[in-house]
Amino acid sequence: CFDFRALLTRKQQPLVRAELARALIELSDFEAARQELAQVRGMAVPADVAPRVATLLAALDKAIADQALAASRPKRSWGGYVEFEAGYDTNINTATNATTVFVPALNLPGSLSGFATAKSSTLAGVNGGLSGIVNVAENLDIYGSLDLKARYHMRESDFSLASLGAGVGARLTRGKDQLSAGLTSFTYYIGAYRNTDQRGIYGQWQRELSMQDTIGVFGQFVRVDQPLAPILNTNLYLLGGTWTHAYQALGAPVISVIAFVGKDEDRNNNPLASRTFYGAKVGGEYRYGAVKLFSSLALQQSRYGGTDPFFLVKREDTRTDFAVGAAYKPERHWTLTAQLLHTRNQSKVAFSDFERQQLLFTARRDFF
Repeated sequence: CFDFRALLTRKQQPLVRAELARALIELSDFEAARQELAQVRGMAVPADVAPRVATLLAALDKAIADQALAASRPKRSWGGYVEFEAGYDTNINTATNATTVFVPALNLPGSLSGFATAKSSTLAGVNGGLSGIVNVAENLDIYGSLDLKARYHMRESDFSLASLGAGVGARLTRGKDQLSAGLTSFTYYIGAYRNTDQRGIYGQWQRELSMQDTIGVFGQFVRVDQPLAPILNTNLYLLGGTWTHAYQALGAPVISVIAFVGKDEDRNNNPLASRTFYGAKVGGEYRYGAVKLFSSLALQQSRYGGTDPFFLVKREDTRTDFAVGAAYKPERHWTLTAQLLHTRNQSKVAFSDFERQQLLFTARRDFF
C-alpha cells in the first residue's frame, strides 16, 4: 500500500518521483507513470541517490515498453529456430562408472561391460523447432510447438539420440494473472529403437506480484510407455511451485526457484518401476552487455517401491545437477552458448549410481 499524500508533499525529490512512477505502474496507470518519469528526467539528481534513480528509470522504461508491446501484439505470430551443437559427454548412457560391483544376492562381485558401464564420446547435434500463437479472443491465446532434436556420438554411434516433441495449449490472461493448460507429446529414440513415449496434460497458474516478483503453481500428468520394456510403464503425477525475482541493479540479475513433488505409479504390477520423489532447483542469471551468465543447482530425492532382487534393498536415489555457462548474442537472431553440466546420482543400487559431465557449445539461429 502506497502513501501518496506523503509522496506528494515531497514530490520535488527525484527519488520520490521515481518511486511514485513505480507505484503507478504497479497500479497499471502507465500514462501517469510516463508523466512522472518525464519530470524526473528534467530534474537535477543528487549524486547520493543517482544510482538508485537510474536503476528505477531503467526498470520502469522496460515495464512501460512491455506494456506497449502487449497492447500492439499481432493477432497471430510464429517463430522457429535451428541450433547446432558440439561437445563432449563423459557418460552418454547414464550408467554406473564402476566396472565391478558386489551383488549381495549372489554374495559375489560382478564384472560390467558394454553399455552396463559408462561410455564417453565426443558429440555433434542439430535441433530445430517451430512455434506459433493465435489470439482468438481478448486475453485468450492458443499456442503450439514442434521440436526435433538429434545427437550423434562419434565413439558410440549405436547410442546416438533423437527426439520429437509437440505441444498445444491455451493461455488466459486476466490482469496480473495467467492461466495455461495444454497437451504434450514426446518420443525418444536411442539408435534405431523407439525407447520412450510420453503423452501428457498440464496446467499452470502465474501471478505477477510486482515488477520484480512472479509466482506460479503447476501440475502435470504424463503417461510414460517404454516400448522396449513394457514392464517399466508408469503414470507420472507432478505438482510444484515457482518464484522468480528480478533485481533492480546493474546487470539485471534474476533468480528463480522451483520446488516440486511427484509420483511414478507402475502400470504393470512392477513395484520396482514405481517411486515417489521431491526436489528443488535454484537458478540465476546476470547480463553484461551482449553476454548473459547463468547457473543453476538442482537436487532431487527419489524412493522406489519393492526390493531389488540383486541388491536386496529398496532403491533410493539422491540426484544433484549443476550447470554453469554463458550466452552471447552477436546480433538479434543469433545466440552462441557454452556451458558445463555436472550430474551426480547417488543410489543404493550400484547399477544406478553414476556421475556425468557434459561440455556443450551451441549456435542458435532464431526466426521470428
